[in-house]
Amino acid sequence: DIASIEQRMATKDDIVAMDKRIEQIEQTMATKDDIASIEQRMATKEDVALVPAIREMVGQLMERMTVVELHVQEIPMMKQQIEQLSQQMQEGFEKLDRQETVLQALSLRSIQQANDIHYLKTNAISTK
Repeated sequence: DIASIEQRMATKDDIVAMDKRIEQIEQTMATKDDIASIEQRMATKEDVALVPAIREMVGQLMERMTVVELHVQEIPMMKQQIEQLSQQMQEGFEKLDRQETVLQALSLRSIQQANDIHYLKTNAISTK
């Protein structure tokens, strides 16, 4: 019986090896806090069910971003066109101002000529 007990009995080396193994298991094992943290960060079934809708929305946003990027690229060209139109309008206003000055001068001259004609007619009638 003693031989049987000795065969089943653990040696110091066996105990040291088991202690190391237990220590290794304890180091790699998750704690209750680790498990609680993992549970808080895990997605629920409802979260997972939303994934296709989220993917669809992301796709739509990407399409819209592409459109926005195209419009943003057009801004410098649009700005240049606006500047050209503004310059043309300014030139048009300047031409209108010059034409108005010419019309005022012609109107004044026309009034003077009308007065001259009236004066000549009046004098011509009085000399007859």
